[in-house]
Amino acid sequence: MVEIKLIVSLIVGIASGFVGAIAGAGGLISIAFLLFLGIPPQITLATNKFGGLGLSFGALFKFIKEKKIVWKYALLLSIFGIAGSLIGSNILLTINVAILQKLIGILLIILVPTVFLKKSFGLEERPTSAKRKLFGCLLYFLISIIASFFGGLGAITISIVVFFFGLSIIKANATELFSYSVFSLSAVIIFAFNGLIDYRIGIALFLGMLIGGYLGAQVAIKKGNKWVKVFFSIVVIASALKILLS
Repeated sequence: MVEIKLIVSLIVGIASGFVGAIAGAGGLISIAFLLFLGIPPQITLATNKFGGLGLSFGALFKFIKEKKIVWKYALLLSIFGIAGSLIGSNILLTINVAILQKLIGILLIILVPTVFLKKSFGLEERPTSAKRKLFGCLLYFLISIIASFFGGLGAITISIVVFFFGLSIIKANATELFSYSVFSLSAVIIFAFNGLIDYRIGIALFLGMLIGGYLGAQVAIKKGNKWVKVFFSIVVIASALKILLS
């Protein structure tokens, strides 16, 4: 029974990592699976964050190899992300997960008009002002507080990088994924010290997400920004509906 659970966790990890590397919402798949197994919410979120490091490493390997990361923004966002994670990882101990889920669903719904009404969104790079980038960093900091423990917010953070930093959707994903990996690691260390991680399931998820993350990044680069934007849009809508209707 335990072996079957671990095998299924590996498969779910591959699916979650694949979606996450392309559209940044793969954590919603793995979180739903962990809750289905009957794992308590706090342990679910911490274990999912641990498994998500596999997605980060797998996808980043491909993105770095293909030179899709804009390093000056990746390092800048990492600073704001770490600051947010230090707050968020401690909030997990007392947060009401149900209320948080509804809030995230509403944020995803707000994204939909941005993605669809602006045809050039994520398809081409454009210059942005220093003031706009600063506002983007502050918004990223606020979202990273939640993202440090709740997986599946990649769609929101990617949109922030596209809108405020002017990157294409693939470069925004790759750049944001680096900073996400940095602040996720700091959050996982805090979770580990507090005994919130189920390592048996977490390691299976990690390996699955490692594979899925690499494959997802490979597909995203091969298909291009236009295809990724369509995939991204579908995932945003599906994620919002899943959260709000569950």
